Amino acid sequence: NSTPVEEEFPITYTVQVTTAQGCTLTREETVYGIFCSIPKGISPNNDGKNDEFDLSGLGVKELTIFNRYGVKVYGYKNYTNQWKGQSDDGKELPDATYYYAITKSDGQTVTGWVYLNRQR
Repeated sequence: NSTPVEEEFPITYTVQVTTAQGCTLTREETVYGIFCSIPKGISPNNDGKNDEFDLSGLGVKELTIFNRYGVKVYGYKNYTNQWKGQSDDGKELPDATYYYAITKSDGQTVTGWVYLNRQR
């Protein structure tokens, strides 16, 4: 199917194959997410462009954000796009580069850097 699917991951598909002789084989396959690309930066200035760290559809079980000193500043379970540059207590974080750790639904961990710039 070439139509884009807007579903939450993980998704389990069931495939059933029947031979001409009537033998049937059924298998299930779980897709935990399709990791395309992670934004390199966000600009939460309410202009409708890159206002949040959007990981929708990537099957993120947990996101943790750290500042440059390695201190955890934000964390969220079953994350999609909730981080807009705020700390865990809701305060606005300063423009800077932040380190992230993503735990996917399949247990894989992905890490990297995201730049926060409010562009005022």
